[in-house]
Amino acid sequence: MSATAIGYKMLSHTVALLSRKEATGKLLLEQGEQQWQLYFFRGSLVYATGGWHRARRWYRAVGQHCRNFQVDLRELDAGELWEYQLLQHGIASSEMSLEQAKAIVQTSLSEVLFALIGQSGLRREWRSSKKYVSNVIPSLLLSVTEVNQILSSTEQLWDKWKEMGLWMVEPEQAPLLKISSEEQQSRFSSNSLQALANVFNGENTLWDIAFKRKQCVTVTTRALLNYIKQGLVNFRTVPDLPSPIEQWRLAAAMAQPSRPLVACIDDSSTVCAFLEQILLQAGYRVLKIQDPMQGVGLLAKHKPAFIFMDVLMPKTNGFALCNFLRQTPAFRETPIVFLTGKDSIIDRTRAKFTGASDFLSKPSSPEQVLQVVDKYLKPKGDRRLLAIHPDRLLNSHRLTLANS
Repeated sequence: MSATAIGYKMLSHTVALLSRKEATGKLLLEQGEQQWQLYFFRGSLVYATGGWHRARRWYRAVGQHCRNFQVDLRELDAGELWEYQLLQHGIASSEMSLEQAKAIVQTSLSEVLFALIGQSGLRREWRSSKKYVSNVIPSLLLSVTEVNQILSSTEQLWDKWKEMGLWMVEPEQAPLLKISSEEQQSRFSSNSLQALANVFNGENTLWDIAFKRKQCVTVTTRALLNYIKQGLVNFRTVPDLPSPIEQWRLAAAMAQPSRPLVACIDDSSTVCAFLEQILLQAGYRVLKIQDPMQGVGLLAKHKPAFIFMDVLMPKTNGFALCNFLRQTPAFRETPIVFLTGKDSIIDRTRAKFTGASDFLSKPSSPEQVLQVVDKYLKPKGDRRLLAIHPDRLLNSHRLTLANS
């Protein structure tokens, strides 16, 4: 049995099973480092996302079905399923119709299924919970029949892809047409070659190019077939674009003229991301350091105005690092706060003797984090302009979310 048949059968069977059980939660599908998520509510599909290019897929779907879509991001709680939240806000603000929103859901599902259908060794995990899909819009849900229709059409698209000999190529890769020698250039019209080279330049994925040309991805890729067979095309892996929420945060941070830098020294990426999410929205910049030994050089280079530090870290401990920094002229007066799960009287006393300014125990709330940072950095007047006066952001809170 081919990989396509295996992937199709597995997906169809899984969707049917979840529908019969009227399941609510998240289906995780993994292959290597890639992970996809399919969200269900009472057996109907809410949304499909994941893979290498989650944001690129969103921009393409919105650009195809609701090109001028805008939404006020100030009211958005950037949770796990941010795409669906944007659809909800778009419908509530009359920026998007129900028909447009459902088309976006269907297009996103089709691309996700295309990535999944050729996989034969997918790891599946079901997480039953209502927290992933609270406040769903019933008219946006896809029934098992609708999902199977999209799955069937996606299988036909994948079969065409294989017939073209592209089973080793992923549409999420970016093609680079590169004609280097004069001998190769003489075999093609210079004008047509230059036009193709401008399109297939290694910066946009095949999905992106198909969207911009308003073509099916198989039609777009067919223009490259002759060059692929001659070995004149390289395929690159390109990074995802910033999500709309990330764009807004970046715009907000850039609009804030005086933004103190806060360093987070913790070997846990989760803790660093937690602090970054809180502090960026409050108008601070964040320097994340997971290797404390290499981090000393980064601290000396960037000279943060405030330092969060864990106690237990590989290669050294927070007490020793704090003591070292206090002996360095550049950091004698810098606020250093321990953020750690070690919260005994002995730990607090030791922190004081090593020169720590303050002490927070894990887990800390966003309010506690901001309170201790503001205690040492906040001048007279409120620094958190982004949280209280987002209209000061040069209208950056209202972004056009379609990628033209």
